[in-house]
Amino acid sequence: MGYVRRTTSDTEAIASARVQELSKHRTPNQHGWRGDRPTPIWGVSEGAQKVDAGPRLVSLSQHKEPHPQYLFDRTAYMTMPLIQVNEGAKKANPSERLDVLSKPRDRRDRDKFGVITLETSWGQYNPVLPAAKTAQCTPHVEALAEPKKYHPRFAGEKPVQWDVNESALKAIANLRLQQLSRPRSRTMIKDDYDPYRVTLAARRAHATPRIDELCVPIPRKVRPKKVA
Repeated sequence: MGYVRRTTSDTEAIASARVQELSKHRTPNQHGWRGDRPTPIWGVSEGAQKVDAGPRLVSLSQHKEPHPQYLFDRTAYMTMPLIQVNEGAKKANPSERLDVLSKPRDRRDRDKFGVITLETSWGQYNPVLPAAKTAQCTPHVEALAEPKKYHPRFAGEKPVQWDVNESALKAIANLRLQQLSRPRSRTMIKDDYDPYRVTLAARRAHATPRIDELCVPIPRKVRPKKVA
């Protein structure tokens, strides 16, 4: 590390060569480091201009091609070679079942119990029956249909502004209320009052067994101290 040379007048500490080397600041030119280029424009060397790209570089420069079995989305004109309509599909004749499925759906509903009912203007398959239209509900259904009422003692939210009654305007505070509303005066404070002084009763107080039990930390949360 170094040594100390003492003389009769002064003491001089001399560092070793290794300490002097470590005390120097770090230089940016170590291990071939190069800083950022001063400008985005720089001259290209003759060798870089005349170099020929290798086969690997040429293959990497090509754009990515789709999978050989990939099929593009069909167009409305079917002009692409991969999705042209074949001759068999052009000359095919639909079956009887396909003709039935291609026809639009009839507006009449299915035959239910021997009666064919028409759809309503709302597209309902089961129109309301005449008996249901003339039916009358029972008193219990009418009672259930009524909205739920508020409690007789329910009071809504108080408005932002309300009238104060005459008794509150003419009320006079009693003596006790006046004493409580009066701010504490400095003259009422004793001269020898010390708010930080602990009383003798508090010094001699002993905790109850219950308080001692509550003061004990939870065992699962106690961490033993590491001995260095």
